[in-house]
Amino acid sequence: MKPSLDLTLYLVTDSGILASAKSNRTLAQTVEEAIHGGVTVVQLREKQAATSEFVRLAAAVKEVTKRMGVALLINDRIDVALAVDADGVHIGQDDMPLAEARRLLGDDKIIGVTVQTEEEAEAAIAGGADYLGIGTCYATATKRDARVAQRGPQGIRSIWEHSLNVGHSTGHRVRAVTIGGINAHNTVHVLTCTRSLQTNAPLDGIAVVSAIMASDSPRDAACLLRRQIEFGLHGSWVARQRELDSDVRGPEEVRSAVARVFERARTPPASTAVVPLVQHITNTVVINDCANACLALGGSPIMASDPSEQRDLAPAVSSVVVNIGTISSGQMSAIRESMREARLHNTPIVLDPVGVGATASRRDFVSELLRDYGAHVIKGNAGEIAALVGSAEMRMRGVDAVGVGFEDPARVVRDLSRRERCVVVMTGKVDYVSDGCSVYAVHNGHRLQGSITGSGCMVGTAVATFIHSVAHDDPLAGALAGVVAINLAAEAAASRDDVKGPGTFRAAFIDEIHNLTVDRFVRGMRIERL
Repeated sequence: MKPSLDLTLYLVTDSGILASAKSNRTLAQTVEEAIHGGVTVVQLREKQAATSEFVRLAAAVKEVTKRMGVALLINDRIDVALAVDADGVHIGQDDMPLAEARRLLGDDKIIGVTVQTEEEAEAAIAGGADYLGIGTCYATATKRDARVAQRGPQGIRSIWEHSLNVGHSTGHRVRAVTIGGINAHNTVHVLTCTRSLQTNAPLDGIAVVSAIMASDSPRDAACLLRRQIEFGLHGSWVARQRELDSDVRGPEEVRSAVARVFERARTPPASTAVVPLVQHITNTVVINDCANACLALGGSPIMASDPSEQRDLAPAVSSVVVNIGTISSGQMSAIRESMREARLHNTPIVLDPVGVGATASRRDFVSELLRDYGAHVIKGNAGEIAALVGSAEMRMRGVDAVGVGFEDPARVVRDLSRRERCVVVMTGKVDYVSDGCSVYAVHNGHRLQGSITGSGCMVGTAVATFIHSVAHDDPLAGALAGVVAINLAAEAAASRDDVKGPGTFRAAFIDEIHNLTVDRFVRGMRIERL
């Protein structure tokens, strides 16, 4: 009878890492600690060990895994697996063919196969592999083969989705993990972004090497990874979506949810400790306006852009705004560190890719951020959204959008939302907001918003201020609340007798953000489901 296999947290060992760290733990002790922390399957990979040493290590580790009820797989070496009666093997594309491995091991052993293309996955499924190891997600020092490409979560998703389709058509149950540079900081992003676009099916787990083997405490490292895995599989809003192509809520239910978000933000807190602390790494042109808008909305802004501060700030931060309007190399480092720490704490990130289509440097940087960290909300004007989706319908002239507009803006924002597994807000004369299931048009706002610098950036601030409480339940409602609040305040400011133009409008705008009541919000909200 084939052993049971739980792929949730898959540890691949590397004695070389232990030696480099000058650890006092043996390999078997490291594995035992990791299992206590939550590792569910162990692959013994010892590429440099002589056969006798490999067998000795395998026997020691097998004693631990058998006692603790966790499957032990041997990397590549069928002879070692047979010698210690391991639960199975894991083979790569350059190792023994799957059919031959099955002939030698029999039907009662587990065989996993590394795949890096759709064709390799299809062949492994047809050959009866028990699971797939899809790689390589991120570049890693443990895989130095130049032929191994860094695919990122979206590349992994393509192979996973193809594998599910093959399995469905052939009647095979497909199970898979991904490997390559995965750690506690990016686990949730990887598990979220690799979900099938067709069925929302997640990978069965993640495989790690350095995240545990290089840790001072394998138990603590594994425990943290398990916490992140559970959140990625069950706790995020994407995990709780039914199917991406079915919107189960009606427009009135969404309106009510948006109103509740605003009402919650407007309810005076019993303690300043519950006021959302909104971390801004933003452009120098709008720092003051965004800080004042955040305060007027009921939040507490902090404008910390030094990389060395991000780890200390992260536990207290409610949401993060990343705005690349006046990007510099120092700010890039701060953004990376801030987003990395935000992902560890599952703190919502609002990404405002200002001028992303203007230069190759901005395009490359935003692509890196979306690949490595992702976002909970992407907010941009039509030109910025066009640059992200590769459309020629709109373009950037500096930070301004130029063009006649999208023929089908709802499709554009929905497709980008599905691709990036986040809410997308596209600002303009009409604002569009999508969570990949539904698209809403916001018809509030005033033309004077376009006459001052920073009105679009303040939308990002508003979204971040409201979304913190619903980021993992209903980020669509949080994003809509932010967009509507800013636009209603603009309407109220523009209607004042003391507003004569852009200069007086700017001051009145902040006043009206502060003055916006729940009643005016509910009565004035003009959103349309498309």
